[in-house]
Amino acid sequence: MPKFVFTATSSVLLTGGLLLAGPGAASADEKEEAPNKGCAGVELDVSGVSGDFPEEAEKAADALNDKLKQDMAGNMNARTATCANEVVEATKDRDMGKDAATIAMATTIVETHLNNYTGGDRDSIGLYQQRDHYGSSEDRLDAGQATEAFYDELDVVYPDGSWEDESPGKVAQDVQRSAYPDRYHDQIDDAEVIVDHLWS
Repeated sequence: MPKFVFTATSSVLLTGGLLLAGPGAASADEKEEAPNKGCAGVELDVSGVSGDFPEEAEKAADALNDKLKQDMAGNMNARTATCANEVVEATKDRDMGKDAATIAMATTIVETHLNNYTGGDRDSIGLYQQRDHYGSSEDRLDAGQATEAFYDELDVVYPDGSWEDESPGKVAQDVQRSAYPDRYHDQIDDAEVIVDHLWS
């Protein structure tokens, strides 16, 4: 499957939720426009898809909807496929493999169903619902930088690649420290399907 080609207009055309403050979100001044090319911030109550996404994103979403079995089954769209692709690309940029991408993808499925939320619980925002100690609002709403921050924390929790000896769901939980530790494991299979489909 071809890798997505994003245009600089993809993020700024998303309407009805572009970087508007939600519960626990940082001030609107910090996020006037989407910080990256395609995975734009959306409000918590977003529904449907609006914006100008590449045809490849729509095709990927359609193909994935036929393959997924858990939370994302039938729920992929051009926006969520775009966000998933940015997680994959950030993983490659860091020279990490599919196993790492699968852990990151499962995390974003559990936290936001691949939506780059501008709000969340307390000060949590972005794909990973990262709190303010992870960086500025702009950084946490940038899918690439948020993925980098996720891997930075992974390296703290599991130095020298020691995460490779653990189950993916446990690794995601140890990074996120969720009150619901089993949820990541439940999404690993679908995360792997998404990563395999987008990796090229």
